[in-house]
Amino acid sequence: MTRGYHASSSSFSLKYMHSNSSISTQTNARTNTNKSSPTKAITEIDQFSSVVTPHVEIGIKPSPLTSALMKTDRLLVESLSSAGYDCVVLPITNARYKGNCKNYFLEFRKRNMIHGLNTSDDAPTDGNSTSEYHGRSSSYSSSIMDTPSSGNDPNFSYETSFDHENGTTQNNTESVDEATYDLDILDVPYPELSEVNVVNGPHISKTVGLLSSWVELDNENGLINEFSLQVISNEVSYAQYIGIHSLLIAPPKNMSNLQIYAANINTILEKFPEVCISVSLPMCEDSVRDPTSGKIIPTTDPFSTWDVWNSIRIQCNYNMHLSVSLGSPKTNISQNVVDRWLLEPVRFYLLSSYRFIPNSKHYPVLNKFNQLIIWKFIQRKALYPPVLLLHGIDKLKKEFAESLNLNVRSSTGSGSQNSEMNPDDDKSSKSGNTSFLEYLRYLVGMSYKNNQLLPLENFTINNFLSLNLSFDKLMSPESLQSPLSPLTVNLDNNTYNVFEQDHAKYDAYERAIIAALRDLSAIDRFSYLSQKIGNNNKSCQTLKFGSDNANDLKLKILVVGSGRGPLIKRLFSAIEKLDLNINHISITTIEKNPNAIIYLQERNRERWGNRVTIYNCDVRHWKPTYEAEVGFHLVISEMLGSFGCNELAPECLDSIQRYCDRKNCIFIPQKFTSYVAPVISPSLFSKVCRIKDKHKFDRPYLPVWDEMDLMSTDYAKVWTFNSKTCLTVKDYSIFDNKHNKRQAHVILKCHRKGTIHGLIGYFSAILYKRVEISTCPTGLGPEPRNLVSWLPIYFPIEQPIYITDDQELSIFMKREYKDTRVWYEWSMEAFIYLLSPSQRLSTSISNDQSSAISGKSAEASQVRVRTAATRIHNPAGKGYCMKLC
Repeated sequence: MTRGYHASSSSFSLKYMHSNSSISTQTNARTNTNKSSPTKAITEIDQFSSVVTPHVEIGIKPSPLTSALMKTDRLLVESLSSAGYDCVVLPITNARYKGNCKNYFLEFRKRNMIHGLNTSDDAPTDGNSTSEYHGRSSSYSSSIMDTPSSGNDPNFSYETSFDHENGTTQNNTESVDEATYDLDILDVPYPELSEVNVVNGPHISKTVGLLSSWVELDNENGLINEFSLQVISNEVSYAQYIGIHSLLIAPPKNMSNLQIYAANINTILEKFPEVCISVSLPMCEDSVRDPTSGKIIPTTDPFSTWDVWNSIRIQCNYNMHLSVSLGSPKTNISQNVVDRWLLEPVRFYLLSSYRFIPNSKHYPVLNKFNQLIIWKFIQRKALYPPVLLLHGIDKLKKEFAESLNLNVRSSTGSGSQNSEMNPDDDKSSKSGNTSFLEYLRYLVGMSYKNNQLLPLENFTINNFLSLNLSFDKLMSPESLQSPLSPLTVNLDNNTYNVFEQDHAKYDAYERAIIAALRDLSAIDRFSYLSQKIGNNNKSCQTLKFGSDNANDLKLKILVVGSGRGPLIKRLFSAIEKLDLNINHISITTIEKNPNAIIYLQERNRERWGNRVTIYNCDVRHWKPTYEAEVGFHLVISEMLGSFGCNELAPECLDSIQRYCDRKNCIFIPQKFTSYVAPVISPSLFSKVCRIKDKHKFDRPYLPVWDEMDLMSTDYAKVWTFNSKTCLTVKDYSIFDNKHNKRQAHVILKCHRKGTIHGLIGYFSAILYKRVEISTCPTGLGPEPRNLVSWLPIYFPIEQPIYITDDQELSIFMKREYKDTRVWYEWSMEAFIYLLSPSQRLSTSISNDQSSAISGKSAEASQVRVRTAATRIHNPAGKGYCMKLC
């Protein structure tokens, strides 16, 4: 029995999964045990129908005013922690540090100019005024990334202004070349005690750092760029020193200079390899309202913010310490956008107070679409869910706060409209209103009742949750399994336990066996199968079981790769349901695993009445003990791999065809087909990159839990293998494997932009007639729906392919054979169709045709242009092969 899950030398193998059909939430260390959570009442859940609710952290970013009301950062963090928050976001430095840096910058510019260019200190805006996103104001950037030091300062300028129409930065004065200033002596001062918001203490473990947003890491000016990088480096250095390893950083201000921004982020990651940087971005560009009609204008590119993140991530070489923090959307967004972000390392999911609306009881709740997004993130990323980060709840408009029934303290002073915490009130008030926190805890607890995943995803994630693995372990290359080599690896008992939980698969096999036995018993020569044996044993006398032809009169069934016997169990069940005479049936099984043989022998003695003849050998080398044993009428096998043929099922079945009845023999499965599709999976690609092997991109993998998504609208059929008796004994004596070679060239359409990281492989199998199993990703998942035995197979590519909307992908795959080895080769090309004036094609058109189209230069024809191509992976099986012996 060979599957997508298998035992391996890696300690990460699924052999450690629990074999129970359900998982107790009380034994799961990652289960949410908060008293307000509905999961408290749950004792068990079905592994296939829902995901055990993990522990989801909820954090808060207090406003500067709230922070000022507390004497120390430790008191603030401990107060908020006692209210139930898991982490608190605090700026690393304050306005004093910004002022000190400002003075240093101005002094340096005046004293260290080499060429003496005449520059002006006057500028209309602060550097912070460039915090625009694609030329439009980003309310997200102006909320979560606001720090006490990021307010407008009319006396501080980088000599730049922002072109709101074009979304670019412009110089107000003559351009200053990098050589103008001696950057070698630029040394931005480190923050002092009075310039930091956080000091060392036990509260640091619950503190997330917020880096200054007033700097310009994307500025083209060499001096400003270096100055900004040094400011951020100083903050990161201090944060790392006191033990803060998770830091939020503002998004780029100028999309035209994204490479500059990414280069600086990469410099920080290389300089501080133990620090995790999370770039804050909105999940999607907000829709705008037409000022004339008042109608909402949808965004032209819903993947634009993902595109920004993807560019940063690629330029930082998929650094595992780089993540993204997403701002919740204002309005409902495309499910395709949500699914794309589910593939990414989302560290924080940012929830502004303005995303909440009051319900009938005046408590804050989220819109349905935001609820669904949170549930999807909790379930799909249950192994390492993002932190739900609240911000702005302590600076709501007074009227809105009162409508939510919050404890509001009217602030004194002219025109103050903000609510704030009252240090003299009760515990709830001191820590800010907890209604938002309680609602999010409730929402997390309700996740298991609102399942968003497929059964296979539920099953896999639940099993991994039970292991309680660390994040480093989950993200390590060890979590990638190599496809099973069925002729060299023996499964262990725990792995068999996991496989046998797949009742959907064995139900399908039993239906196929019933249909096959029904058809065989309808043949005249097997009509006696339905005859009952009476007490006088007349049927036995009639069939002369003691004579030489007794075995020839029996229906002979062979089970190949029986493992611990689940197929044999279903075979006996099918015989019983059809009310067939078991004495007229001969059952033989071949299993190569010597450990499983002992189990089979025990079951044969205790449950099957020693009616099964058991052989322990490689099926390709099996020979019958006596001549009457051959002539099988039904061959049942369980040798399909994740790609159908990747566990040498065609070769193994070839070897027993000469022992089958030439006239009446049924194979289960009858045939199986392999499929491929281009896939985006940053986590898979990142793991393969970290494998220390020169052939790491020349072998397929089984991704155990990694998020992935198809880039094409469909998957493509590559080849099919039919199981049928077609070889004569003479043919087999000169047998080679050329007839099992395959190759395919397929074209697929990709309608959404993205990065292709490889191919994902599936299979479907017709067990018998209309009984089919399939791992192909239909809208409802595999077929049957609870089919969980096989994971998809991943064929990586060394150089990812970036495609835009509506591109075409050409895939070429081969299943090659030489001597005793079988292997796959794969490559891809990407194409785009461009419009070209038809007159350019006039050289290939006759004069009459040319005159017919004269004057119609506006007409256009499509030209297919190649935009990318990969190398051929695994040539000659140098990186991976399946050995025939």
